[in-house]
Amino acid sequence: MKDAMKKYFSLRKEYYDKGLDFLFKTFYNEDVESFIFYGEVDEEEEISWKPIEKDVKSDLQPIEQKFDINFHLSIVSYFNSYWFADLDGFIDNHYIKLESVLPNIELNSFESNLEGYKSNHHNKIDRIPIGIEGNGLIVVLDNITGKVELEDFERGTFKLISNSLDDLISCLRMEK
Repeated sequence: MKDAMKKYFSLRKEYYDKGLDFLFKTFYNEDVESFIFYGEVDEEEEISWKPIEKDVKSDLQPIEQKFDINFHLSIVSYFNSYWFADLDGFIDNHYIKLESVLPNIELNSFESNLEGYKSNHHNKIDRIPIGIEGNGLIVVLDNITGKVELEDFERGTFKLISNSLDDLISCLRMEK
């Protein structure tokens, strides 16, 4: 996972170096520990950020216990590789935005999304929501196989987009 993320952030940096400075800007959140931020908050309330390899582990066990589930290893690895504000891009014709991993609040959004997903799926969690697609589809990870799919909740359908979270991150492009 760390290799896939390192490759992704390197690609993101290439585009940043070409003038797309928004790729490393995010809205300032005072609840986030500031070590991933640099510079000053601008007039749009945004601040620059940098991905930082994690040297501490996020404990997902309380969430696993709360939902009576054991997460696929790729989920644990995802939340324990890097601190970052954004991980998004294109695969095929889909814009994909994955969960942020921000210091001090890294699991808050994930847990909240998991709660909503569970309640919308008859209290069943066989897939783990890990992001969103540009047209509102949910990016989910099959908790048994580790395959990544797009879920159309209204239609009750799933479309395979990657055989693993590592592969998905490795294949993300910065432009369509």
